[in-house]
Amino acid sequence: MTDAKAPLGITNVYATPTSLKRRLGITDTTHDATLWHLLHVASRIVDGFCGRHFFVSTESKRFDVLDRNGVHVDDLIEVAQIVEDWDGDGVFERVRHRSEYILYPLDAHPTSAHGLPFHAVRTSGRSSARCFPSGRAAVQITGRWGYRSHSVPLGAYVSNSGTQVSAHARSILVDDDSGLAAGNTILIDNEQMFVTQMGASLINVIRAMNGTSSAEHRDASEIKVLQFPAEVVEATLLTAVDRWRRRDGIVSRANGVDGSSHLLYDPSDDVKRLLGPYRRLSF
Repeated sequence: MTDAKAPLGITNVYATPTSLKRRLGITDTTHDATLWHLLHVASRIVDGFCGRHFFVSTESKRFDVLDRNGVHVDDLIEVAQIVEDWDGDGVFERVRHRSEYILYPLDAHPTSAHGLPFHAVRTSGRSSARCFPSGRAAVQITGRWGYRSHSVPLGAYVSNSGTQVSAHARSILVDDDSGLAAGNTILIDNEQMFVTQMGASLINVIRAMNGTSSAEHRDASEIKVLQFPAEVVEATLLTAVDRWRRRDGIVSRANGVDGSSHLLYDPSDDVKRLLGPYRRLSF
């Protein structure tokens, strides 16, 4: 393998160690474990500042209903099922059919390259569509959650000598790894995997990431990479670089034309400017 393996517990980073090492001018693997941790911390700082996450999770979430005509929800990409508790006993006895609700905003398109998430589920307005039940945890939505789900094909395919990749394999051979990097979250069919290490067309992965299911995959299956907003990637790198330099109490400075010393950049301000448009508003 050409790079150090991600330490246990490092997942869902928004930039790769290779990109961070390039920013820092590091060419060896001596500090790889530290750089992995910095990227993980920086990614969670980005999530915290924005009040949302940019990785894609598949799970069920419950919501209070204050307005029987609609429910404000976390960043929503796709609905698999909506169920409702009408008598407050904690049992979701009714399924809301697709014709009975509309996702807002209507022009969100959260699976496109520049799409936005849905943030509300409202009744469809048809006479046959019932209102939502009011109360605490009255609605449960199963689906995919996150800011957006945009995956990019890189021309890489599973290369397993004609045999299927088992649901338990943690190393996968690929025909072309030039577009892949440790730190990527990849998709093979509907399964997310986190690339922890790679080299010589062999990638080590954590299977069944973010609520997806581990499954067998045919040889020659296409590999896609989950793509995060460019501003999120840049903010993650800036934050990681800043924390790397602060480990020794170093503040980046440069000499001005007049010989005076001034800040080369203020990572905190840069990060705020980059992530400003991605901050989630409270309802």
